[in-house]
Amino acid sequence: MKPKISIDIDDVVADSTEALRILVNQRVGAALTADDYRGVGGEYWGYYERVWRNHGIQDRVSFKELSAEMAADQSHVLLLPGAEVAIHQLAQWFHVVFITSRDKSWEVATRKWFQKQFSHDDIELYFCESHKDARAKTKGQLCKELGVTLHIDDNEAHCQSVLDEGIAAILFGRYGWHDGSAKGVVVCADWSEVMDYIGKAYGDADKTREEN
Repeated sequence: MKPKISIDIDDVVADSTEALRILVNQRVGAALTADDYRGVGGEYWGYYERVWRNHGIQDRVSFKELSAEMAADQSHVLLLPGAEVAIHQLAQWFHVVFITSRDKSWEVATRKWFQKQFSHDDIELYFCESHKDARAKTKGQLCKELGVTLHIDDNEAHCQSVLDEGIAAILFGRYGWHDGSAKGVVVCADWSEVMDYIGKAYGDADKTREEN
């Protein structure tokens, strides 16, 4: 039986912040760069609003409106470099599931997006809403329930919740909302580094499974 790996979507598989940056620039006539979205410190939640406030456009853009649009159509969101090849390769080694903290109202559009990007719509997709509902399972609790052995996420709080359950975690990317709060997490800047790490950490076990 393949070990199970879970992967976040936004800013891990989907280039969500870049898609949002372009959309906001078009919507309000701004010229914010990718670096503008990386140079603001602070926690994950409310990060975009802080970027907009720092550049004086907070009154001209609404994340609530952008979220409603994402619930209807995500065709403008591209994959991060290396994500497609990596996901296909990981599917050979692992049972891959996706765990996201997206709003549940995005589910239909999210599945359509996966179908477009990966040519199938039978993904195993779970929604985690612990950031807005204290009664909901954390990503760590959900990973434990699902039997996940490794989780990949760009949110340090989610990585920490996974580590707290005794499950390995990779913190993905180099983003402004990273503050070093997750202790014991493996940090990988991109999919190339992720695959290098997994190849080294799981390569011997994978070879053993093939030989058996």
